[in-house]
Amino acid sequence: SNLKLLEAMQVHDENNDNLNLLIAEIYSAYTLSFAEDKMEQAEADKKDGEVERQRKRAKMLYLRARDFAGKVLLPLLDTQDLSSMTEQELQKRLAKLDKDDIAPVFWYAFAWGSAINVDREDTQGLSDLPKIEIMMAQVKAWNEAYYFAGAWLFEGVYFGARNEMMGGDPVRSKAAFEKNLKLTEGKLLITQYFYARTYCIFAQDKVCFDKNIAAVLDAPADVHPGQKLANALAKKKAERLKRRKADFFIE
Repeated sequence: SNLKLLEAMQVHDENNDNLNLLIAEIYSAYTLSFAEDKMEQAEADKKDGEVERQRKRAKMLYLRARDFAGKVLLPLLDTQDLSSMTEQELQKRLAKLDKDDIAPVFWYAFAWGSAINVDREDTQGLSDLPKIEIMMAQVKAWNEAYYFAGAWLFEGVYFGARNEMMGGDPVRSKAAFEKNLKLTEGKLLITQYFYARTYCIFAQDKVCFDKNIAAVLDAPADVHPGQKLANALAKKKAERLKRRKADFFIE
């Protein structure tokens, strides 16, 4: 309901950068916390039809978040479509921005990358991943700790959720997760959850999996007072993932 209210406000104030970025952030957080969670629950329940339905919904919501961030970012980059821009041109135009532009770059890249991540059969989307990596590299250059070191978390998932034949890189993934944990002091538990769900599973590292799941489940509820809801959701996800351990590891 809050999102609908904000969107109604945006209709009458389309060029309000702060409002557009706030909507992008809330849509991204909502999709990560709730829409993707429904998809994961359907996977656990082995309901393939529901998995696909929730996957499509999550992708649609992430792209919606991207488009709101794009209302701010695309004019800054003097383009209407990043997909048609070469990687070299994107780097050149990003170089003309400064750290005050970090929010639109981060939220556009985060939402766009997350949409691709939930639909890895989208070949066009996969071909755009290098551009998202370029954008996140720029975010790190400006401020690597921005939004709970979100660029490092993204890099961990980006390189950890695919095998090496598909462009994954377990060494980079692990290093990115560890960097995020250092910058956040391990207080945002979704990092350890994604560490377990991506890198640890694809690397078939049971010790890593158990360590990160335990870190989430054993953390006090108020480990980060400002992120109690997010951490409670991470605990729910970790408990479900722990129950499914046998589904992911080869004995």
